[in-house]
Amino acid sequence: MKSVVRITGIAVGGRGVGRIDGKVVFVPYTAPGDEALIEITSEKKGFSEGRLLKLLEVSHLRVNPACKYFGKCGGCSIQHISYPAQVEWKDRIFRETIERIGKTGPLLCDRPVPSPKEFGYRARARFHADGPMLGFYGAGSRRVVDIEECPALEPALNAALSGIRGAFRASGTDASALKDFEIAAGNDGKAAASFNFRRIPPKRLTRALGDEAGLKGFELNGALKGSVGDVALNYAASGIKFEFRTGVFCQANLRQNESLINKVLDYCALAGQARVIDLFSGAGNITLPLAREAREITGVESNGEAVRLAIKNASFNAVTSARFVKEDAAVWLGRNIKALEKERPLVVILDPPRSGAPEAARLLSALKPQKIIYISCDPPTLARDISVLTASGYMLLRTAILDMFPQTFHIESVSVLELKK
Repeated sequence: MKSVVRITGIAVGGRGVGRIDGKVVFVPYTAPGDEALIEITSEKKGFSEGRLLKLLEVSHLRVNPACKYFGKCGGCSIQHISYPAQVEWKDRIFRETIERIGKTGPLLCDRPVPSPKEFGYRARARFHADGPMLGFYGAGSRRVVDIEECPALEPALNAALSGIRGAFRASGTDASALKDFEIAAGNDGKAAASFNFRRIPPKRLTRALGDEAGLKGFELNGALKGSVGDVALNYAASGIKFEFRTGVFCQANLRQNESLINKVLDYCALAGQARVIDLFSGAGNITLPLAREAREITGVESNGEAVRLAIKNASFNAVTSARFVKEDAAVWLGRNIKALEKERPLVVILDPPRSGAPEAARLLSALKPQKIIYISCDPPTLARDISVLTASGYMLLRTAILDMFPQTFHIESVSVLELKK
């Protein structure tokens, strides 16, 4: 069925929102202010989904997408909207989600922090392979879209991707043996990669990767294991020098990472007195800058390689007040909750994956540290966990979004909760 709809907003996930006869309809690649001819593709009980056929009236928020794969590749869903409008709508979506699901009432939000770069910001990316095609998954599918270059990537990653393509050509092989691979680059512009093979590739391919790809080093995983060259990467933030590598979580937008750390430091306001627990601490990205202002800090992380790097980073930067533990965050918290009840003042940092930290939130509701700083990349799971914490006596004092991924629907945020007095 075809219909005309006026787009009035953007929903979580980046789809435009309108109404037809009072029923909400979601339409990808539309913008607030568009009047669109659409085809209804799915009817649900409370909403419909549609496909854009033609723009009858064009929103003033629209711009020409910079990427030739836009609409096919699933990476950037809002590249057709001007960057200032992207940030404004992400802030609005964030507020509405937290207030509605978290039941917080009106939020006190700091001004959103835009990315220093709208394009060329991404220092880490995972690519997929399907026969001769190397690229990202298509929009709403697991089909690989062949990508020669991506404007969201830093130049070093595009150069490495081109070199990897050249290695396959030079070796006379296609990518059928390859499942996926990650490329990352440090502040110095040098890139390394990690390849996950379905089956053992011909030796001429691995030799070509060393000769053609322009990488400082790469790891081989899956059916073939090993490493070639130097796979260590480096960046600096908040006066701390970090080593990281592919396969260990690191913020993809290194310039915006500095803003994230500064926001956490601001919200913590430690003044050297508090004991701090950093749950999901990774390689110490937040832990080590906080260590300079904490009485003592413990980073808890389940990835053993990340813990090894965190210890190395602490040693290299002469940080002596931080220690790191390899364990599941919720398991460690539950095992140490009695001892931590004696630690006051106590500040806890939560930086979980997209699924959030429901078990940690439940345990923190019992532990009741004076302050919780929650770093989130998913507003709905953040709102869910905040609702648990506010029900146990916490108040959401301040929050802000930091745009880590321009041109995409992803929303990163930092929030501070304190016990009501």
